[in-house]
Amino acid sequence: HQTQMAKKLEKLEQCTEYRTFRFRIQAFSNGYREFIEREAGLTEQAVSKQQLRNYLHQQHYISRYNEDGKKAKSKGHHVWNVEAKKISRNTWWFKEFVRRIATPPPKAVIGVPYEWTPTIWDPQIKAPKVYFSSEWLPPWLRWENNALRGLPPPDATDCNIVVVASYYQGKERKCGRFWLRACRFRRFAGY
Repeated sequence: HQTQMAKKLEKLEQCTEYRTFRFRIQAFSNGYREFIEREAGLTEQAVSKQQLRNYLHQQHYISRYNEDGKKAKSKGHHVWNVEAKKISRNTWWFKEFVRRIATPPPKAVIGVPYEWTPTIWDPQIKAPKVYFSSEWLPPWLRWENNALRGLPPPDATDCNIVVVASYYQGKERKCGRFWLRACRFRRFAGY
């Protein structure tokens, strides 16, 4: 939905990185409707607008939400984001959006209380309410009210932990595993 100048378009043609394309939802839905009518012969009687929109909402190549959990907007209009990079003249590679932990863990400092409250970014649903857990944590670290808390002792070492995020999308329970190097230690001069 954005107009581009010739020089900018030429520069974009030469770019090998992923580019973000923003589409107004109604225009994208209408274009897809025309495509499936033309290519598959499916009319609105066979596939309703709601069915079409529900289908598009489930696609992993469309991002509906920003990392802050709000619907994506451009120039005041809600949009869907698609990221793609050009492989060759008529070939594009589309980026699959996957849910992930949006807030990286802070560095842990020996002798200083540690706290990290992670959040999940999901490209398809508004900031989901999540329950976090881990199968293993060092003895000084614990989950408390969805925050990872603890006091690193002098003998604490770096470690890798798995953060398990459980939440619901509609009535379906989702569970994601995220590997994090959560404990990076710095020492104060006194230690």
